[in-house]
Amino acid sequence: MATIHGLAAFARSGLEGLQVNQRDWSPFVGHFTSFAAMTPLRSAIRRGDTSQQVAELLQTADAESARIATLIVGSQRILARSPSDKDKLPACVCLSECTLPGLLGHCERYGRFGWIFRKNAIYAAGGRPCIYVSEEHYALLASRGRAATTADSDAGTEPAPEQTDWTRLHGLANVYRPPGEGQVQDFTHEREWRVFGDLDLLAVRPEALIAPRGQENVLREHYPETPIVPLDVLHEWGI
Repeated sequence: MATIHGLAAFARSGLEGLQVNQRDWSPFVGHFTSFAAMTPLRSAIRRGDTSQQVAELLQTADAESARIATLIVGSQRILARSPSDKDKLPACVCLSECTLPGLLGHCERYGRFGWIFRKNAIYAAGGRPCIYVSEEHYALLASRGRAATTADSDAGTEPAPEQTDWTRLHGLANVYRPPGEGQVQDFTHEREWRVFGDLDLLAVRPEALIAPRGQENVLREHYPETPIVPLDVLHEWGI
């Protein structure tokens, strides 16, 4: 632990000092792109791809992620999408509170271009941390959330505040299944946050950016003063 940095953080505030010294607790959340682009890589090990094939797939995925990152910086908006159309979850922007050591694994699933924000800025923009619940409690939240959404849609009216609350509470819920029989659904490692609706990057400025080494220019033009972390350097550094 860096003692001097820790003491300096405590001088700013007790909360900041705790966050600096508890290395499993991050003051940041990040959004990465693109989950779809990384799909071939998520099954590369199961297929038995060679290291050269993996490297080529990663290059292709980075090119597609760079295309989407260019669209984001051009519009200065991260567009909301439903995490599950099947479950009728409301459209949102998903972020992760994962710490720096967990960042590399997270990027291998969701893409290697990232926007990093202070949690308090995302909270002020309406973002909230997700909850991880049993299948029974998820079913209860889902039934109330879907009922509110369906009733408003059928009536052609704006949702009442309490109906919106149920819809969003359903939208913040994830199923947790402990290891055992059947498919395990343990996404607690993602420490997910969700912002309902698009995220306006002019209103919520990123604290830092992440890009594959050599592709920082995709982001640099629109963020000349924001630190850009080359992702591959973190891996080589042993983080």
